Amino acid sequence: MAENNKCILVISDLHAPYSHPDVLPFLKAVKAKYNPTRVILSGDEVDFHAISFHDHDPDLDSPGVELEKAIEILKPIYRLFPKTEVLESNHGSLVFRKALASGLSTKFIKTPREILQAPKGWTWHFDITTTLPNGTSCYFHHSKGANVKKNSQAMGSSFIQGHHHESFEIQYWGNPHALLFGMTVGCLVDTDALAMAYSKNNLKRPVIGLGLIVDSIPILVPLVMNKKGRWVGKL
Repeated sequence: MAENNKCILVISDLHAPYSHPDVLPFLKAVKAKYNPTRVILSGDEVDFHAISFHDHDPDLDSPGVELEKAIEILKPIYRLFPKTEVLESNHGSLVFRKALASGLSTKFIKTPREILQAPKGWTWHFDITTTLPNGTSCYFHHSKGANVKKNSQAMGSSFIQGHHHESFEIQYWGNPHALLFGMTVGCLVDTDALAMAYSKNNLKRPVIGLGLIVDSIPILVPLVMNKKGRWVGKL
């Protein structure tokens, strides 16, 4: 059955349990305003900091506790969006990457849905290609490089990605057949979390927000915060 692409909500990287503390009310407000007909999550639905290939903070939770906390963050999002397509990603796939590095067959590993106790309507995909209402093709992938316009041009279609937390942008380009775009949707992380401390060394900081494609037009919706880092409550 063909998907209804009239209004595609693109939830950006959540990195649960290190998601922004106001992510749920923000998502509820976005759903109420835009009434999305399809939901795609850009990947990094969980952080898995405790099992990362990089150094992890010893003051943070063990893998089991981190997973329990991530599931508690995700449960109300499951209820809000019971059908969601999740893009495979570097953080979301850490369990499987660790297994591969250890020489362990994936036959011994639970599926992402089982690990995260997700509903049947949540499905995981390496990438997604779809046709927008205006007839143009649109490609979704966690990331194929920081320059989203070049990615879009290389694919010959509109291109949507996450992964690059500091990038929140739409770049248009055209060919003789269509007007196309590349969009990077930022993230929905808690920048004060210890797991995100690495970003404090960068001049650029994560941009908190998400994306939509409404009637084939890309839109970015920032999570605007007050001085205390909390959502102001308005879109």
